[in-house]
Amino acid sequence: MFLYDTLKAREAAGKTILVGLVGAGFMGQGIVEVVECVPGMKVIAVSDKELEKAHACFDGVGVSKVRSIQSLRELQGIRFPQERVICEDCRLIPQIDRIDFVIEATGVPEIGASVAYDSIRNRKHVGMLNVEADVTVGYYLHTLAKNHSVVYTVCSGDEPVALKELYDFAQTCGFTVIACGKGKNNPLDVTATPDSLASQAREKGLNPKILTEFVDGSKTMVEMSSLANGTGLTVDRRNMHGPHAGKADLAGIFTTRERGGILTREGVVDYAIGDLAPGVFIVVRHRGEVANRTLRYLRIGEGPEFLLHRPFHLTNLEVPVSVALGVIYQTPCLATSDPPTTEVITIAKKNLEKGDYIDQIGGWTVYGGIEASVRARAENLLPLGLCEGGRLKEDVPAGSALRLSQVELRQNMLHELRRIQDRLDD
Repeated sequence: MFLYDTLKAREAAGKTILVGLVGAGFMGQGIVEVVECVPGMKVIAVSDKELEKAHACFDGVGVSKVRSIQSLRELQGIRFPQERVICEDCRLIPQIDRIDFVIEATGVPEIGASVAYDSIRNRKHVGMLNVEADVTVGYYLHTLAKNHSVVYTVCSGDEPVALKELYDFAQTCGFTVIACGKGKNNPLDVTATPDSLASQAREKGLNPKILTEFVDGSKTMVEMSSLANGTGLTVDRRNMHGPHAGKADLAGIFTTRERGGILTREGVVDYAIGDLAPGVFIVVRHRGEVANRTLRYLRIGEGPEFLLHRPFHLTNLEVPVSVALGVIYQTPCLATSDPPTTEVITIAKKNLEKGDYIDQIGGWTVYGGIEASVRARAENLLPLGLCEGGRLKEDVPAGSALRLSQVELRQNMLHELRRIQDRLDD
C-alpha cells in the first residue's frame, strides 16, 4: 500500500478527499486531528448532538472558518475545504454533495445504521467506528453498498481490522489460521455498571458507559464477532474462552485439545487477558517443512503452532487508511460479504423482572455475549444491537441469554434493516 505517495499526488492535483464525521466525542476529535495532518484529505463537516463538541473538533486543529447549519440550504456559498460546517442533525451529513466518505463514530447502533444507510443511498463511502451497528446489520449494509457501487467498511485502528490485516497476511503466506484474538485491557466483570466504574471513568477521562462496555466484555464480544463475520471464522464456545495468559503461552493455548490446547476446533476467534493488551494475535500453522525450519530459525517459536502478533492498535488514529483505501481503491478493510457466522447476544446482567426496560449497551441491565449464528437462530436469541428500549414480557434471571420471545422490542430503522438482513439468502 503506497497510500502516502498517492495521497500526496492527489493533493498536488487538487483531488482532496472530503470527509464527513458523525460523532464528536473523544474518538471523533482524534479523527479530525489526524486527518488534518494527512495530505489529500480533510474533514469538512462534523455532526454531534452537543454542538460545542463538533465545534471543538475544528478549534483543536486551528480551523477558524466554521459555520453552524440546520439545513442544506445554508450550505450555499460555503467554500470547501477552506470553510467547514457543523450541525446537530446527523441526517445532514450524508446529504452534503461534496463529501466523499462518511465516518460514523457514535457507538450507538441505531444512529450508526441510519447514517450508514443514508450515506450509501447517497452514494458515499462509509467507514464505521460503530462496530455495534456493524455486528447487527453490517452484512446488509455491505450488500447495499455493493449495489450502489460504494464501499462500506469497518475502520482501521480498532482490533477487528488490525486482526484482519494479520489474517490476510497469514493466508497470503500459506498459513493455516487456528485462532485470531485480542488482548483484553481490563479484567472481565460482567456485573460492572456505570455506577461501579464511575471513579475509574473519571480517572481515565472516559464516559462511564463506554468503560462499562469494555469491562463487562460487551466490546470484546462485538469486536470479535465483527472479525469472525468478516472472515468466516467462528467461536469455539459461547462467549469464547478468554484465558488469563501471557504472550509467550498463546501459541500453546490456542490450539486443539488433541495438540495440548483448549480448543475443540480450529478457525476461531477468542481473546486473552494478559500482557498482550493492547495488541492482537493470530496462532498459525504451516504445512511446509522448510517453512517451519525458517520460522524456528527466525525465532518465531518452536512450532508446530506459531504466534504472530501486532503489539498495538491505534483506534481512531488509523482511520485515514480506511478512508484512502475506500476512495482511491474502492476496497473495504473489513466487511461481512457472506452470511454472518456469529451473533452478539444479550445476557441479563442482573435479575430482570417482567415490565423492566432494557437500557443501552454499557448500562445496568444487560451485557453482550457471542454465539455461533446457527445456534443463536435456533434458540431465537436477542441480538445485542436490538435490545435498547426493549420491555421484558417475563422474568429473566441474571446470567441468562434473552430470547426474542421474551422481549417487546422498540421498533426503529435499525430493526427494519435487521429484518431485511435476516431475509437475505433465505
